[in-house]
Order: sequence, then C-alpha cells, then structure tokens
Amino acid sequence: MKNALLALPILILVLSCTSGSPPPAADTSAVATPSIPDSEVGLAPGSAFDQPPQAPITFNSVDPGESELRPRPNDEFPPVIPHSIVDLETITLSENSCLECHDAAVAMDMGAVAVPASHRVDLRRSADVTGDEVVGSRWVCTSCHVAQTESTELVANRTP
Repeated sequence: MKNALLALPILILVLSCTSGSPPPAADTSAVATPSIPDSEVGLAPGSAFDQPPQAPITFNSVDPGESELRPRPNDEFPPVIPHSIVDLETITLSENSCLECHDAAVAMDMGAVAVPASHRVDLRRSADVTGDEVVGSRWVCTSCHVAQTESTELVANRTP
C-alpha cells in the first residue's frame, strides 16, 4: 500500500509531462535586449575590438659580464638578468646553465653575482636549513628573473 501511494504522484507527474502536445513557444518579441556600444565595454578609449600597435621590445644582446645591473624598482622585486639569455641552454631537471657562472663556488672567479643563500633553503620542508645546492622551487631562474629589455614603458612609471 505504501509503495502504491509513492507511485501515484510519480505517475501523475509522468503523465502530465507526456501530454503529447509541445509546450507553447515563448514570445520574445516584447523583451528588449539592452545594447551596449563596444566603445563603452573596456577601460581603454575607443572600441574594444581596436588593438593599438604594440611597442617593439628588444631584448638585451649584451654578453654576460659586459653590462651593469639596473637598480630594482622595489626591494621585494628579483633583479633582472642584465645580459642576453638567447644562446644559453634551456633549463632542465638536470641542467641549469645559469649556475655555471652564478653558483656560489664559482661566481667570484667569474665576476658574477652569486645565487643568494635564500635560494638554497627549502621553505616547504626545512625552512631552518641552508643546503649546498639550489632547491627545486628555485631551480628555474626565469620563473622570477626576467631578461632586461630596451622598450618604452607600457604604463607610466611614477617611481622617483
């Protein structure tokens, strides 16, 4: 009896959904669709579809050891790479060509800035131990350090 009482509402629902006639089509003629001009969509003046010409970006072509390091805009920013990295080998799991000059053991002889001790500290596993090698999270130098370029500012810089 209990099953029959539960089945009755389900049967009514199924029969009402399969009445054989399709539902009436919605009348959309009375609904106004708001139209926003594309010139008012973004923050830049003009159409959102117009793309201004991109300023050319020239990467530094100076060989390692032949350029000066630019000052950092903020102490929290990593320094830029002051020399060309175009001809350097790609950093892999087993090879990092940056360390050929910037490893602490050879940096002074090479006239390069040594990788700081902070790059040998594994903050995830043992934050109080400074190891002998660069930790995995700091292995790919170009994740933080970018090559110096000669280009115009994309946004005005207000730093004194």
